[in-house]
Amino acid sequence: MGQQLILRASSPRVIVLGLASCALSFAACGGHTSSTLLRGDALGERVEAPAASAANYQTSNSEGGPVGPEVAAAGVARGVEAAAHDAHVEMSSDGRLSLLAGWTLEHLGDGATPPPQALVEFFARHLGLVEPVPHLLILGQPDPAGLEAGVHDSVARFLERQPYDHYGVGVAERGGLTLAVVTLSDRPLDFEPVPRSVEPGAELQLRGRLHAGYASPTFAITAPDGTVQRLPAGDGPEFALTQTPSPAGVHRIELLAQGPRGDSVLANFPVYVGVPVPHSVTLNSGDALGERGDPEAVAAALLEEVQRTRREAGLPELRVDQALVRVARAHSVDMMQNGFIGHRSPTTGTAPERVEHAGIRTGLVLENIGRGYGAAEIHRGLLESPGHRANLLNSDVTSVGIAVVAEPEGERMAFIATELFIRTAQEIDFAAAPGELLEALNRARRARHAQPLRVDENLVASAQTAAEDYFAHPDFSQQDVVDDASGRMRRFAIAFSRVGGLMVVVSSLDEAATLEPALQGDVRYVGIGVTQGSRPDHPPHSIAVAERARPYGPTERYIGTATEGRRT
Repeated sequence: MGQQLILRASSPRVIVLGLASCALSFAACGGHTSSTLLRGDALGERVEAPAASAANYQTSNSEGGPVGPEVAAAGVARGVEAAAHDAHVEMSSDGRLSLLAGWTLEHLGDGATPPPQALVEFFARHLGLVEPVPHLLILGQPDPAGLEAGVHDSVARFLERQPYDHYGVGVAERGGLTLAVVTLSDRPLDFEPVPRSVEPGAELQLRGRLHAGYASPTFAITAPDGTVQRLPAGDGPEFALTQTPSPAGVHRIELLAQGPRGDSVLANFPVYVGVPVPHSVTLNSGDALGERGDPEAVAAALLEEVQRTRREAGLPELRVDQALVRVARAHSVDMMQNGFIGHRSPTTGTAPERVEHAGIRTGLVLENIGRGYGAAEIHRGLLESPGHRANLLNSDVTSVGIAVVAEPEGERMAFIATELFIRTAQEIDFAAAPGELLEALNRARRARHAQPLRVDENLVASAQTAAEDYFAHPDFSQQDVVDDASGRMRRFAIAFSRVGGLMVVVSSLDEAATLEPALQGDVRYVGIGVTQGSRPDHPPHSIAVAERARPYGPTERYIGTATEGRRT
């Protein structure tokens, strides 16, 4: 038998929330050929869609069998179905996936390398597919009779890593080889048809049903300005959401659900609101496969992409946390060694569990996961996922850890990346903090047309003592501290008719500046005390606001405020 060429994709562009994202990726093994089998696509070239655009996105299969020479294509289809039968998996043929396979064949590059991810994404949406970009399996043999066995073995290996329930086949004869592209897709939902384009203000119905094993459906929608909105869509398995998208532009819609591997993206597609549906795509440098670099270089490039994207959105850059980097690296290694892509690991659990096990205390953990041939491709895939875009541009996160591992694939190198984002409060400047909080409280009061607060030194002393007690006595609850402070305030009975207290744990002084009792119009005086310490029951550097009192007079009320945090 002649030399066999196998190029395979070991992970789809699948996204899991709290999230993980997988850029479309390909792996190569076996022999190679030095000839240009098909024409390929040069960067900067505009590629036209081969057929008219689908009117709707939908999950129901379309008619049409394998594309290409009948005998060879039928053999490839038999190989797919036999692998599914052996794995006890039900797999259906979808004519759109076969068209996608055939179109992909027309755009293979040198050595039958797959086309850029941006082109495959464009083709998939043009055909009305809702699921993340399918896997591509590319095989070539001089003898077409050998394709069936090769397809069977390759699909069987894929099914060991991840479930699939739909496939398509495209076959062509080029350069003395019979080439086959198999598209594999997982579609664990039924989605009522969604129009690809609507007018601004028109109702858009997003309805359907999740299959067994998935729950908690949520939509994430990226507006044309890049902002992301997350909207619950029911308890499941049914989901329903009515939108009237505006303004004009491209609205990226993503459906997330809890699945066997944690938060998973089940659908991701653009809806064109008041603008034409594109019939071509122009490839650019960010679409190129085979970006070079070792894992550390790719991680550094991803970090710069994250920081640049946040700067462009008007958000502060993130602090690199080496403890987070170690947690991210361990998860990337776990995925590579155990053949899965997801937030939920069979051995280490979820991202928050991994962070907690590492001794990192925080109230917010977000995770993005990507697989691809370089930082540009992985980052682009994350930004095109509304859920992962929201993670990356979350205004509450303060620290990041990014780690990348390499996964050799024949003559090329793929990369698995994990990005972890957490929130930690910053160290407080003890000298400046009371004044900053007072200024913030008074800004909020001015917006309500309330008089500014004045400082009362007795309230300051009580608030400061309460803050220090909270960390000096870790067994004290917030209510214990409030009660003690209220007792101390009773010595001012001449000035105060009633002594009360309030403590709220927050992560920033800005949050403390929104406490309703301090914003009421008849409040006149405030006392602010600030300290930082450590308690095992809160994230590091937490800030608490405590203490209030009422005066005898009908027009004045005194409030005592303590801000306190914890130091790691």
